[in-house]
Amino acid sequence: MVSEDTQAFTRADWTECMDRVKQKDTQAFALVFQHFTPRLKQFTYRHMGNEQVCMEVVQETLTIVWQKSIMFDGSKSSLSTWIYTIARNLCFDMLRKQKGRDAHLSSDDIWPNDYCPPDLVEHYSPEQEMLKEQVVKYLDTLPDAQRTVVKAVYLEEMPHQQVAEMLNIPLGTVKSRLRLAIEKLKHSIEADRL
Repeated sequence: MVSEDTQAFTRADWTECMDRVKQKDTQAFALVFQHFTPRLKQFTYRHMGNEQVCMEVVQETLTIVWQKSIMFDGSKSSLSTWIYTIARNLCFDMLRKQKGRDAHLSSDDIWPNDYCPPDLVEHYSPEQEMLKEQVVKYLDTLPDAQRTVVKAVYLEEMPHQQVAEMLNIPLGTVKSRLRLAIEKLKHSIEADRL
């Protein structure tokens, strides 16, 4: 069972798999572990920038998935959304703990907690910060689906493919939502300048 090709799994397949994990089925958990470990590694590395710390976050994330599997509700979110949310929260917690110990600038200093991309610390530039402030200012003008994609791609700096997997939608849908959102944001910003 562990060798199953999880690439073709649908949201329903993952929900069914998690139903088995809730019953402490180790083979079902092995599928989750095998599928999400490399993706989580890439995701957390973008936030943490340190491979050792990133592996700790991945292990802690998957431990939580196993221990708190009963909390997963497939009718409320996809498994990938639930898992990436756990990982992101662990990254933010770790960054907050580091804040008092490290002399470097933490993401909490320059970005509200809701939109905190930790890798912005390394790539900080005033122009990029101003653009992101404008995006945040006009986010509420977007429909929910577009807002979610914009936050993931521009504010959390996730690759388009990863956003598609997280939201369980086709890559083309991610790109078209982004295109529509950018047009709306552009019009909103220009209208405000008049």
